[in-house]
Amino acid sequence: MPRRTPLLAALAAALALSGCVSSAEGSSPPPPASGPGPAAVTEAVVAAAAAFLAGLTPEQRERVRYDSDDPALREWSYFPGRSDRNGIAIGELTDEQRAAAFAVAEETLSDSGYAQLRGVLAAEDALGVRNGEPEVDSDRYFIAFFGEPSTTGRFTVQITGHHLAVNTTFEGDRISPTPAFTGVDPVDFEADGRRLRPMLAETEAFTALVESLGEDALAAARIGAIDDVRVGTGRSDRYPEPEGTLVSDLTEEQRGRVTAFVRAWVGDTDERVAEPLVQQYEAEFDRTRIAVSGSLDPDTPGAYLRIDGPRLWIEFSNVGRFGNGDNHYHSIYRDKRADYLGR
Repeated sequence: MPRRTPLLAALAAALALSGCVSSAEGSSPPPPASGPGPAAVTEAVVAAAAAFLAGLTPEQRERVRYDSDDPALREWSYFPGRSDRNGIAIGELTDEQRAAAFAVAEETLSDSGYAQLRGVLAAEDALGVRNGEPEVDSDRYFIAFFGEPSTTGRFTVQITGHHLAVNTTFEGDRISPTPAFTGVDPVDFEADGRRLRPMLAETEAFTALVESLGEDALAAARIGAIDDVRVGTGRSDRYPEPEGTLVSDLTEEQRGRVTAFVRAWVGDTDERVAEPLVQQYEAEFDRTRIAVSGSLDPDTPGAYLRIDGPRLWIEFSNVGRFGNGDNHYHSIYRDKRADYLGR
């Protein structure tokens, strides 16, 4: 795979700057973004999408574009596979086209979310090299548009592959960043002399939250064994019955840890979209539950944490070994009312 080594080298620098190296101590939650609001995010994504589409051949553009209501929108999965996903594979693009595709992702996500996306792709390359599976690499991630990118009409940017699903839907100043799946295997690997952990912020938020819970709160949050995320793939919408303890029953400090955990996932989208969502989810903490299963160490297989509210659904699961002995993370962020902007 000729692009693998340069990609890993570039990712080492990008992830180091974003606080995703394993030696980092983590970063403080981002302050609310200033400047133009969500409509400006849509404008930037539309401009990046137009540049990307303009650089494609007619046949490539045909493969990338779907109608906004095409059922294929929900046909995504985090399972590995050799068959094509929606859109066009990164590996089929020229260097210029790849750069334009990544520019779309960069405008869609926050800085940390974009760095994490690139980290997930770098981990995929490391996984393929280590396991001797040439079909497992970042070239097998795909980009598609559902609907014509427009500052007024509805469209979705979809970037999918093994361990990644970005589904961000735009309609003027209305933006939904869900459903969003992020996983990684290996969770900790070396690139260009650095140890990288693309989901460092999430695991640190996990640890900070569970360590803040007292004995009684932890006992109330405990549920049975969970071996993977429960609501993961594109068509999943059957949420389990609520379990665990109400966030409103926690102390103020513990509730702050819940907010930080939520922000670790919601914050992968642009801050101008993420912060209003975090505030809306916080307003529903009196009807939101936290559930914990397995180990309190996110790097122990079986460790699991769930946030379940009227709208918010976040799961983190260390699914453990799949033939290679590594820790292996799966996580999902969904909005029960606003996935794909509620369609």
